[in-house]
Amino acid sequence: MFKKFVTRFLLLRNRVGLDEFRLDYSLACGTEDLNASSADANLWISHVLRWNARAVKVVNRENRLELDPAVFTSSFLRRLHISSARLVPGFFDQLQVGCPALEYLFLSDCLVMDLEIYSNTVKVLILAEEVDFSCDHDDLRSISAASAISVSIQCDLSVARLPILNNMASLQTASVLLSGHITTCDADGIRQFLGGLSHVTSLEFRYKDGKLTMEKNIRWCPTFSNLINLTVDTSCVRADFYALIVFLQNSHSLKKLTLKLDQACAYVISGELEDRSFTCEQLQIVEIICSETNELLPRVTQFLRDSGIGTDQMRITYKN
Repeated sequence: MFKKFVTRFLLLRNRVGLDEFRLDYSLACGTEDLNASSADANLWISHVLRWNARAVKVVNRENRLELDPAVFTSSFLRRLHISSARLVPGFFDQLQVGCPALEYLFLSDCLVMDLEIYSNTVKVLILAEEVDFSCDHDDLRSISAASAISVSIQCDLSVARLPILNNMASLQTASVLLSGHITTCDADGIRQFLGGLSHVTSLEFRYKDGKLTMEKNIRWCPTFSNLINLTVDTSCVRADFYALIVFLQNSHSLKKLTLKLDQACAYVISGELEDRSFTCEQLQIVEIICSETNELLPRVTQFLRDSGIGTDQMRITYKN
């Protein structure tokens, strides 16, 4: 009854421009025909886009919505937020053709049924938790955003290997979290993945996928020629600062380093280095974010002093 009321309300509404539309939807557990059960949601999205909605947020509960790509046709849509949906083959093709003004795309808990997430118009791309690809484990996945200046990618993808990042020459800021069940998260995969981010000026890197051991002297980190701000987590500090040193050896233009220390963190990237030296002549500030009782803090500050970083360059921010 309520769905019929909403449908009639939208159909009778005067054709006045709409700035923003938020849809909170719910599919009951055990729903078998997702296409039929998602029909009302697709109808409502189609209507608001005909009224030139500039921002659409779709939040679903329980089972994932099956969104019809055809409804995404609007020259006015700029922001799209989707949580808990099945993105069927052709979804990103339709966004590219049907929504030429789209600049912001947020996906969370979505099943992507294409091999590639891509857009030539999106400037801010956020792939939050549980964005999964449905294709076979041997298929290569990729993410492409030619106009993006900021990306946030949480690779909790439960896939065989990390996706390839293509066509991101405009990118300035990136935040990545590698976690979940990436079964071949190895040096080659990380090098290829980070290579797509090698020209950014600001990078946050977090790792939460068990213990990863690199072979001796293997090159898994690209050169970040433009990197000014770098943020890493505890996984890069444990194992005698191995991953942190590798990042610093490849970030000669760095001006600010932020270390987020979580004492309980069990994730670590480890390896051996013949040369542990690094040069960051432009480094001005090292910010350390941790609890007051963090046992890593004394070791970290000592490591920084031994590396030629003065106490006046360090800033410690305590968190609860």
